[in-house]
Amino acid sequence: MKRAVKRVVVHALWIIPALAVAGFMFLWWRAGWDLPYLMRVLRHRDASTSDYRWKRAMPVEPSTTPVPWPAAPACGAVGAAFAEEPGVADLRSYLQRGGALALVVIRHGAIACEWYGNGGAVDRPAAAFSISKTVTSLVLARAVAAGQIASLDDAITAQVPELRVRDRRFDAITLAALLDMRSGIAFSQEATFPWVDQDAPAVYYASDLRRTVVARPRIEAPPGRFVYNDYAPNLLGLALERAVGAPLATGPMQALWSELGAEAAAAWSVDDHGFAWHESGLVVTARDLARVGQLVLTGGKVGDRQVAPPAFVARSLDPIGRVPAATFAGTDLGYRNGWWILGDRDLVAMGRHGQVMLVSLATDTVIVRMGVDGHAETNVSIARRLQRVAERLAR
Repeated sequence: MKRAVKRVVVHALWIIPALAVAGFMFLWWRAGWDLPYLMRVLRHRDASTSDYRWKRAMPVEPSTTPVPWPAAPACGAVGAAFAEEPGVADLRSYLQRGGALALVVIRHGAIACEWYGNGGAVDRPAAAFSISKTVTSLVLARAVAAGQIASLDDAITAQVPELRVRDRRFDAITLAALLDMRSGIAFSQEATFPWVDQDAPAVYYASDLRRTVVARPRIEAPPGRFVYNDYAPNLLGLALERAVGAPLATGPMQALWSELGAEAAAAWSVDDHGFAWHESGLVVTARDLARVGQLVLTGGKVGDRQVAPPAFVARSLDPIGRVPAATFAGTDLGYRNGWWILGDRDLVAMGRHGQVMLVSLATDTVIVRMGVDGHAETNVSIARRLQRVAERLAR
């Protein structure tokens, strides 16, 4: 009996490591033999608001001529507007308990109220996640206005001809279709075993994102149907980089930041080769992010300077964007030009884990809320709450 047990133990000592090695080799194969990518997926799994701390980044310097926000203090009114919301007895406790890092309320071009907590601060940038898509849209529009890109009606293959080699149907996909998430490219947000071979982690943890967005995207339908898609903004970013001849952060983003009058440094997370995660990589303060929303309310101007092309503002507000593209918890949302459209006309930029920017044209209000992961309230719930707050402030 003792000999039999000993034999079983000896065999187990060989079999268990062999199975572990075989399992690792399987995952490595499914990861395309990309060991750094594999290790990032296995170590980090789901995305976190702290990921920007370990990802590489390119800095975006503040403007040399910053434009401070004027102040029109009205935190009492903002607190009262929030207090009318279900489950919100006190603004500060609601934000603290809900994992908010920052809340900045801009009314008529001035700061009406701001709050920071849970490690957030006025000069401390936070991960914006998919709000990066909205900013990428703005940067692309500026390149079109400057003549560096002929038109949003250009095919993506005009700048990324490698896609045509893989599938000639890419010729039918325009920059506009990518901006509006109507390209026909398949994308799965799910991440189940074996994780490493699926779309969402393949983009978010890529070692070489340029290669990933050329090699992986698969067309499932002609352009037209809405499919929220992280390949799209990165294909736009690749086209933009080739058109302007500079990486996002050091070229077009830096120019935008300077013209916005940004007061604080920002950053853009980049892969191992310095290519930006255009879908999620922006790291920014709430105050400076609000400047992007304010451009919609001012027709694209900062003072007398035209920072956002009028065409960008007009396209973002085009009624076609109000057609429901997706429904979350019973709320219909349109999508246009990198913005979600909530209700009749309000624009919303949203990123994972509570990053929400509301632009309310009817009330001349921009509200930015930044947060940390691990909290239950959904982005759509937050956006609807901010929308109601803006409406109450205008009463």
